Amino acid sequence: MWKKIYRKLKFEYYKLIRMKGAPSFVARGFSVGIFVEFITLPTFGLAFLLLFPLIKIFRASLPAGLIAFVIGKLVLPVFMVLNYNLGYAIVGKPMNEHFAHGAMPPWEKWLLWMKEKGLAYFTGSAVMGFVVAIASYFLVYAALQLYRRKKMRRSVSRSTS
Repeated sequence: MWKKIYRKLKFEYYKLIRMKGAPSFVARGFSVGIFVEFITLPTFGLAFLLLFPLIKIFRASLPAGLIAFVIGKLVLPVFMVLNYNLGYAIVGKPMNEHFAHGAMPPWEKWLLWMKEKGLAYFTGSAVMGFVVAIASYFLVYAALQLYRRKKMRRSVSRSTS
């Protein structure tokens, strides 16, 4: 299983690193895709519809955004607990007094629980997604620059030989 995940990540990395376009264009697309993936889980997949307009607004690469969306699916489980805890730190602890009253029907208790937990997780995911998106922009930009410099050196050394 780990070998499959490693191979998938490596394949997506090579697709990204060999992508045509300016490094900032590709890196912007990747960071938008990562951000959208982070907020997709708490919105039950509806945030995927944000990917296309955000790519257009930021003038970014759609293929890089889609690659980030795939990579994000493999990376997001690492951040789930952190997103949840960060959201609770920002939103605040839930009010347990509602559960103390036994007068509410079970479906209202469930809605209240979903509202409190979902809001905290969505807030944490949005903040963490923003931070990871900014970090991924700089990492992808640097990786693209490094790969293209090495490729240029190889082509220059072959032409002089």
